[in-house]
Amino acid sequence: MLILAIETATSVESVALVTEERVLAEVNAATDSGHSVKLLNNIDKLFNKTKLDISRIDAVAVSSGPGSFTGLRVGFSLAKGLAYAAKKPLFAVPTLDALVYSYAKTEKGIIEKTGKIKKGLKLLCPLLDARKEEYYFSAYSSGEKELIRLLPYASLPALAIIKSVKNMKAESVIFFGDGVVKMGEEIKKTFKKDALAEIYPRASAVGALALLQLKNGENQDFEKTLPMYIRKPDAVLNKEAKEAEAMKK
Repeated sequence: MLILAIETATSVESVALVTEERVLAEVNAATDSGHSVKLLNNIDKLFNKTKLDISRIDAVAVSSGPGSFTGLRVGFSLAKGLAYAAKKPLFAVPTLDALVYSYAKTEKGIIEKTGKIKKGLKLLCPLLDARKEEYYFSAYSSGEKELIRLLPYASLPALAIIKSVKNMKAESVIFFGDGVVKMGEEIKKTFKKDALAEIYPRASAVGALALLQLKNGENQDFEKTLPMYIRKPDAVLNKEAKEAEAMKK
C-alpha cells in the first residue's frame, strides 16, 4: 500500500510517500512565505524522485491539527482535491498523534485511554506553539501494543500544562515539538534539563498512522473530515470581542 501524506500544521511543511515497508521519499521545508507557494512543487518532487504516478497511491493522508489555521486549511484543501481527483480515500491524522509517533519511532498505533491514570508512567508530551501564550498539548505513554493518549487535545498556557503533568506523578517526562523553543525555560525550572527535544511533525508519521488505519479496514467520511482547530481562529475571536464591546455601549 502507498500513501501520499501532507503535513502543514506548523511552519515546517512536509510531504511524503509512505509504504508499509519504508518511506519512499520525503520533503521537509520551512515556509516563510506560506504553505500554498511550495506545496504542489514539493509533491511533484516526490513523484519525480520515485518515478511513480499519483494513480499508484492507495490513499491521501493529511495532518488534521491542531496547528496553524491557515496551514491546516491549505493542507486540507489540497489533500481533499487530490483524493477526490484520484478517487482515493482521505485520512485525517491528529498532528499531536503524528508528532508522538515520530518521536517514539514505533510501529504502534495510538488509542485514547480514559479513567484513572496510573503513577510511574513514562510520559511523552508533544507541544506546539499555539501563540497568544498558549500551547497545543496532550500526554501519552507507551503500552504493550499501542501508544496511549492519556489526556484530551488542549490549548493551554505554560503553567497549566506544567501543573497538569506534575499532577500525573510520572516516572519520567519528555517534552518535544516547536513549543519547547518558547516554553523550554519554564519546563527546566520544574523538570530535568534533558526533558526537552525540539522536533517537528513530519508527513512520514502522518502517512504511517494512516497506513495503520487503512490496513485495519478503517475509513473516514470524506465530507465530514475537517481540520481540528481546538480553539476558535483569531479572526473569529476578534469579531466576537468587538461585538461584545458594542453590546456594552
